[in-house]
Amino acid sequence: MRVETEGSTTALMQVADLGGGDAAFEGVVAMTPEGCLGMAPTADSDRVRVVVWPAGVSLSAEGELTTSSGERLVLGDTVSGGGEDFDDLHEHRGDAVTACVAEGDPGLVLAEVEKITE
Repeated sequence: MRVETEGSTTALMQVADLGGGDAAFEGVVAMTPEGCLGMAPTADSDRVRVVVWPAGVSLSAEGELTTSSGERLVLGDTVSGGGEDFDDLHEHRGDAVTACVAEGDPGLVLAEVEKITE
């Protein structure tokens, strides 16, 4: 895993396709108060859930995500994907996620993501 920062935007990225996780997700790309990219709050939570984005996703100088297929993901875009939902992302990913989450903070690890077009 690696941490990418451009300006005031930070994204956590997988470095290899590890597969795993069979949960399906849909959400809106959002940013935590600390500047980390994740998914907007849902009815079950009142805060942005930090995401570890799939291998092949990169962060541009403008703070936008680009998928391996070249699709741009910006704040406010609705995306879907598959992966795992962790109650304590730090416990499962260790100190590599410290830039975005503290011990006990939840988060998502996505194996795939795509923009939902209307």
